[in-house]
Amino acid sequence: MILMPMTESDFEAFLSHSIAGYAQDMQRTYHVPASCALDSATQAFNALLPDGLQTEDHHLFRLETLTGQHVGTAWFGVQIDAPLPAKLFIYDLEIHQAFQRQGFASQALQAIERWAEQRDIRRLELNVFAHNEAAQGLYRRAGLQVSEMTMGKDLQGVASAE
Repeated sequence: MILMPMTESDFEAFLSHSIAGYAQDMQRTYHVPASCALDSATQAFNALLPDGLQTEDHHLFRLETLTGQHVGTAWFGVQIDAPLPAKLFIYDLEIHQAFQRQGFASQALQAIERWAEQRDIRRLELNVFAHNEAAQGLYRRAGLQVSEMTMGKDLQGVASAE
């Protein structure tokens, strides 16, 4: 798997697709209206990538096979929070639907790990939505372990004690 830096046109397509996908995940998880989820997702991306492709410490790639086939995208950032060691945080890793379940996500994770190791980054982290069981399985197989867990409960319909 080859990490090819995104071009501006790659980035525009990625941004549109990823914001929509993140909004769908927020709708499913938090049961918010589509327009609210889309607004929130857009704000989150704008906050994280204020300078687009040139945002410091953020890296956006096309995922390509050794034969040059574009199979997905990856976005990660390097986070330095001394005295903790530097870590690579994966914000988005997506294999295009036509290429899923063919081992490309595992190859992408290995390529990302190599990228980090070449820069002396020794920790990799990410968040995954609870409903995304396929991704959780992939990450477990790749050796990732739960290091924190956010738990939640919808309180809709709960009568007020007042």
